[in-house]
Amino acid sequence: MRTKSSATRSHYGTMIVSFALVLCSLPWSESFQTQSYRSYRQPQGGFTSSSSLTIHQPLHRTPSTLHMSSTEGVIPEENNNVPEETQDYHWTPQTMELAVPALIGMLADPLLSLMDTAYVGRVGPIELAALGACTSIFHLAFNAFRATTAATTSLVGTAKTDEEKREIVNTSLSLGVVLGIVVMVTLQLSGAWCLGTMGVSRDSPLYKPGIAYLDTRLFAAPAVLAIVVSEGAFRGYGDTKIPLVASLVASLINLVLDPILMFPLGLGVKGAAAATALAQLGAALTYLHFLRKRRMLPKRSAASVVNRTEIIKTIMGANAAMVLKQGSLLLAWAYATARATRIGSAHVAAHQVALSCWLVSALILDGAAVSAQVLISRCIGQLEKMKSLVSYMFKFAGAQALVTTLLLWGAAPFLPRMFTTDVAILEHLHTLMPQVAWQQLLVSMTLVTESLAVGGNQFKLLATGTTISTVISMWQLRQATDVATIWSRGIVSLFIGRLITALLGTFRTLRQQKQKENC
Repeated sequence: MRTKSSATRSHYGTMIVSFALVLCSLPWSESFQTQSYRSYRQPQGGFTSSSSLTIHQPLHRTPSTLHMSSTEGVIPEENNNVPEETQDYHWTPQTMELAVPALIGMLADPLLSLMDTAYVGRVGPIELAALGACTSIFHLAFNAFRATTAATTSLVGTAKTDEEKREIVNTSLSLGVVLGIVVMVTLQLSGAWCLGTMGVSRDSPLYKPGIAYLDTRLFAAPAVLAIVVSEGAFRGYGDTKIPLVASLVASLINLVLDPILMFPLGLGVKGAAAATALAQLGAALTYLHFLRKRRMLPKRSAASVVNRTEIIKTIMGANAAMVLKQGSLLLAWAYATARATRIGSAHVAAHQVALSCWLVSALILDGAAVSAQVLISRCIGQLEKMKSLVSYMFKFAGAQALVTTLLLWGAAPFLPRMFTTDVAILEHLHTLMPQVAWQQLLVSMTLVTESLAVGGNQFKLLATGTTISTVISMWQLRQATDVATIWSRGIVSLFIGRLITALLGTFRTLRQQKQKENC
């Protein structure tokens, strides 16, 4: 046993060193960072047909001015009379003020999946295993476009006039719905193939419940993409309450409809899919209601001076590297599910339960990551302030990881029985849940450090590093023999690679800032 542990440590040590050497040797181009997030000035004349669009940083605001309307006066500058080395930046209130609303906006989809998992687990282990494959498919299809939220927030936040904001929201929303229709049609035509890539063949007992769930829930794809864009629009306006309302509406609809459609009406796993789809449609309609009520959409009779082509180019260009990063990451998770499916139905069922719990805890941790990205973008040009924030965020990441680890560890003996009573699945979960718990430190540090690197414009580095991490993770997953090794080797490898990449990106940002100040 000691020999195996030593070999494992040696294996990961070699992998970490090799990964770092590969990334350090890559010829990173300084010219990549031409999309400047460092300018706080808005383009003269706004986003007109003759202007070139650039995504800018959010306005540098103190906590007391975070919710100031774009129509109010000039944002007061910070007091610069206090020496940098003695100034208290009050990171905690700023972090919480940004993290809590972001957390609320990101929790809806995993909570819906968690509800489905809990109810479907009562139907049977086959249905629960089929849900695991379907959840990974939807996770890949929907979250690949999650970066649209950040793009919409930036464009709306930097628009000069209300008319420009309305046109940007309308164009982004239209683009989101179109992409949603494309996703819906693609899943409709290739549903069986998608399940096959997850290890669910047509002759598998998982195929019938799997295709039933897939064919029912896919109709919510346009609504999901509309939700993603709308969330970004309200963030751009500085309104964080509407995402909370939309999330509550979706959760309430799903909570009520899940048991009704599944059991009294006898729809089973198809009822769970219908409840989730209707919940997402309810959230989209909630956003649409408030978009109209707040007059965030253009009037039909008004002539627009905004160049939609430039807006679309800006959205796509700003997200290109991040979509590559997100796509490779989702591919790793999908491959993990496919591997668990091929090992056995009890393994993939346990994997689904663990993944549902992991997604909720990861999104809780990701709230601080959003704060890290916004705050470091405000610190560009101030090296000492950036160093102070990086140090604080590392400590914050460790603290929140400790809390989630203790919570998951304490709940590990009881949590699995909330999802299933199958003896084989429970046996796997009792081994798996403690692993998920201790991995929270690695996950928290990765998410927060990645966001610091994103705030420093290290997009290409992150995209390349995550792609390499995915390849290494898939190699590890290919050798997995049970669900426990899927998580202890494959998933851990993925996050070790991402953390190394993020650390390189964060310290590279600090080094670049130091070089600029020395010039």
